[in-house]
Amino acid sequence: MPLRHSEVDINALTASMYLKGAAPKSSSPAKKLAIISAGQSNIDGRVPLADLPDGINIPFNNCYYCSNYTPHYLQGKFENGIHAADLDANRWGFDLITYYYLTQLAQQETYVMKWSQGGTSIDPTGDNINHWTAFYEQLDSPDHSLLCHFEHLIRQCMFANADKIEIRAMLWHQGEADRQSYSPLAAEHYYQNLKAVFAYCRGIIGNSQLPIFTGTISHSSEQFDPVIDAIIRQIGQEDPNVHLIDMAGASLLDNWHFDSLSSTYFGKAIYNQMISAGIVAGPQVSLKRPW
Repeated sequence: MPLRHSEVDINALTASMYLKGAAPKSSSPAKKLAIISAGQSNIDGRVPLADLPDGINIPFNNCYYCSNYTPHYLQGKFENGIHAADLDANRWGFDLITYYYLTQLAQQETYVMKWSQGGTSIDPTGDNINHWTAFYEQLDSPDHSLLCHFEHLIRQCMFANADKIEIRAMLWHQGEADRQSYSPLAAEHYYQNLKAVFAYCRGIIGNSQLPIFTGTISHSSEQFDPVIDAIIRQIGQEDPNVHLIDMAGASLLDNWHFDSLSSTYFGKAIYNQMISAGIVAGPQVSLKRPW
């Protein structure tokens, strides 16, 4: 004799099957990993290409790249591989190491959208004529808004590739240009300014929980500011989706910038944190502070 279902069982079954039928279906492959990256000189890159770690050479496959150094007529289009021409004066930053391990070790096809410029503050009273402020209406011209340029690049790339890629993380390093010695007001406003930049970038992506990977400033830098350092650490503690790498003891190649050893450590540490956070799957790399 066939099993008899109660009316309640049938209603529950049909309701669950309705939801199953209504659920969106997709025959397209999973979207590829995309990352947005921004900040001032240490992510812009100041380490000579000759000082890349042994075994790492550019270009490397599976990395698709678009930045403010991409010719204007090509912006919004990804180039396969990071080439010397894509870097400021043939120099690299810690983020390149992260992309290398994502693409070569974790075997992730990775799309990068990056806007960076050395010596740039968030606050309009800080260093440089160009600024990262989310309150860009306060600037003399939209041309001086790094955040607006960054947003435009991201939206160009996403418009052309929305069916292919998903932005799952942001890399950021900045703060020296808002130091007290240059502008006490910039340092005073840095907490609200940095939180506003992070919120704005998450708004561009449409993900209020977008993971952001950043680091502190080396105490050896001539532009180290304990106020800025404390604010970066505070935001890292308050926001569970801000992943902070402690770079306090990092060695430098000059008075301000991470050297090859520190940049390599920083990039590897971010890669490992991305694996730990479940953003991508893959083996972690062995990691030991070089200082």
